[in-house]
Amino acid sequence: MTRRRAVVLVTEGAAPEILDRWGPDVLPAFARLRAEGAWGAMRSELVPYEPPGLISAFTGHGPAEHGCFSYWDAHSPDYEPVVLDSCSPRRPLLWQRPELADLTSAVVNVFGTHPVQPLNGSCIAYPMRRTLHACHPRDLPVRLGKEGIHPAHDVNIWFEGQDREEFTGKVLGADRARADAALHLFDGGQGDPPDLLVLNLTAIDRLSHVYWQELEPGSPVAEEDQAVRRAYRQTDEVLGAFLDRADEHTEVLAFSEIGFGPLRAYVSVNDVLEAAGLLTKRADGRPDWTATEAFEAVQGTQGVNVNTTGRYKHGIVEPHRREDTLNRVREALLAHLNPYTGLPLFADVLRAEDVHSGPAADRAPDLILVPYDWRYLPLGDTHWSARVHRRLQSGWHRRESYWGGLGGSFGTGAGRTGDPLDVAPTVLRMLGRPPLDDLAGNPLGAAG
Repeated sequence: MTRRRAVVLVTEGAAPEILDRWGPDVLPAFARLRAEGAWGAMRSELVPYEPPGLISAFTGHGPAEHGCFSYWDAHSPDYEPVVLDSCSPRRPLLWQRPELADLTSAVVNVFGTHPVQPLNGSCIAYPMRRTLHACHPRDLPVRLGKEGIHPAHDVNIWFEGQDREEFTGKVLGADRARADAALHLFDGGQGDPPDLLVLNLTAIDRLSHVYWQELEPGSPVAEEDQAVRRAYRQTDEVLGAFLDRADEHTEVLAFSEIGFGPLRAYVSVNDVLEAAGLLTKRADGRPDWTATEAFEAVQGTQGVNVNTTGRYKHGIVEPHRREDTLNRVREALLAHLNPYTGLPLFADVLRAEDVHSGPAADRAPDLILVPYDWRYLPLGDTHWSARVHRRLQSGWHRRESYWGGLGGSFGTGAGRTGDPLDVAPTVLRMLGRPPLDDLAGNPLGAAG
């Protein structure tokens, strides 16, 4: 039997309107993928954020099954954000499944892979903290270094208002090194070429957060110098390198689990809760947990939690009062007007149980906030949001992105709107493997 190979390239944060804006002259590889393969929209989870989207994509199960709703636990009992890691998902990543144990994989920069779990192949993990041990095999960085390849992770590259060129250069350099490592591994530079190669590129996302304003009308930055444009161009070059490696036995899937758009301001939900008498602040601005009924959850969840006894260290809301508290919080948030526009801040405030159903649904925030205008978003837990300098951002995620596939199993032409859950069954088909009955999605491809 002829060996099948699959490349999965995540171009994190790629926005369809930007791909269309620059087109084939600036992004020839994206244009080639659309012209020669299948192409469609991708619509993310209700809350567009990297961890739930990526873990859904590579487990084939939604957040209520795998339990990852952010980079951090949404319900830390002592209120201090706890970073999720490779032990957190309650479902195995695709390359960890016993059904694929005979296949070799090379996985580069995917959230949920650190601490590194043994796999049949190689992994350059996505650590959420500084570490010297983020690869499998352990000596992989040394061997790559001998080839002049030195991948680094985003945890070493935070935007704190530093020089634009310095930050942009570091972000692009980190993505370039990851791409070089992935291409080296795919071509067999460290042994047998893998059957499955997964690479997550983050430069588009990282630079869109900080420099989205350069894309808007009236920007003083020339288009060719725009930081985000440089990220798209470099990502396009990497995509082109993998498309050049596609043949009758090798297929390529590119997608993003999130799109992107403008951000005007974050609004502190804790301030709204305080005004409604549901939260009391300490002198340092953080909630006084002994006098707080509800509080904003960690960033990325767009959520609010009820300070329930038994769940939280200083919980004050007895379980029999939880429903009443949820109703009061919901009423306060739906009545609140955006201070920047005078319009509603939220289009809806949903109970987690009305959105999620599954064994890990209790890991979701108690309430999920749906923005009325996606340019104005919940700030997130004030302790953590200050550490990542969210007030310096000018762009944030959107639900709408894209997918594109090149190879015989995809066909050619327009395809349906995809969901991150469709990625895992698509990869199985690319590898010539039968579907797995427990996966929720369906393979992506051209219509008809």
